[in-house]
Amino acid sequence: MKAYMIAGVLLAMTAGAACAQPAPGKGGRGDANGDGKVTLAEFKAGRTAQMMRMDTDHDGKVSKAEFQAGMAARKARAPAAEGKGGDGSRMFGMLDGNGDGSLDKGELGKMAERRFGRMDADGDGVLTAAERQSAQGMMGGGR
Repeated sequence: MKAYMIAGVLLAMTAGAACAQPAPGKGGRGDANGDGKVTLAEFKAGRTAQMMRMDTDHDGKVSKAEFQAGMAARKARAPAAEGKGGDGSRMFGMLDGNGDGSLDKGELGKMAERRFGRMDADGDGVLTAAERQSAQGMMGGGR
């Protein structure tokens, strides 16, 4: 259950960014080299960077307050998310693996690895457009 909740919030926070259908000739969002596939390294880098944007004091970690502010901003941008979830306290606690009160790049990277593993349906180590689209459908769409 915990893993599904983490996956849900991660996908919600990124508004389906890694699941976006690629433009013709492009791999889509998350495909840094444009080869049409998203590797684990590309996925982790993109997801970690997205989450680290919440680090408003630029100390290299996302505090609980920063996380909650990021969640509130996301809800403000996505009217469909209104009323869903709380203030992010519970989710933050689940993501804070070492319990130090902040999310570092290592914790965010582990979260991205788990999500990538669930999205990589054929287990080949890359996400195709079809796998990203499938994951988007399972999580209720995106933007």
